[in-house]
Amino acid sequence: MNGSIQFALFCLSLVLIVYAVAAYVLRSSFGRTLIGIHSNEDRMRALGLSVWKHKAAAFAFSSLLAGVAGVLAAQHTMFVSPELLVWTVSGEVLIIVILGGLGTLAGPIAGAALLVFLKHQVSEYTEHWHLVIGLFLIAAVMAGGRGVYGQIEHVLQRKSRRSANA
Repeated sequence: MNGSIQFALFCLSLVLIVYAVAAYVLRSSFGRTLIGIHSNEDRMRALGLSVWKHKAAAFAFSSLLAGVAGVLAAQHTMFVSPELLVWTVSGEVLIIVILGGLGTLAGPIAGAALLVFLKHQVSEYTEHWHLVIGLFLIAAVMAGGRGVYGQIEHVLQRKSRRSANA
């Protein structure tokens, strides 16, 4: 096996492990509490919950996940560059999440795949590929903010409701 194939398989297995851990956390009482805080923070505070502690724990968990991604990126490039601290890198992450769909685990994966696909395909035809991605981003927001994955989920739920009512 080639070293790059081994690294790709290692990254893929690590992504699956991180996805499983994140799904487990979301299904736990801590995850349900975070969903409640997201829905109505004042209500959770009125129930006697220490909201700031849960937010701090969520921040720490997300930092752990970002650290794993950073380690993989550093291992992939074999170099850590200060260019990774530019604000556009954070903006690219937001674009991925918005394109894929907020509030889901699979949405950002779909958004990352769509962004990479668009970047490579559109850049073959024009150097203004950012414009095309911007149009996709505007379309994702105008379609209800669900993103690609959320929109597919929404269409499938509507079809299942129609077939159940028929």
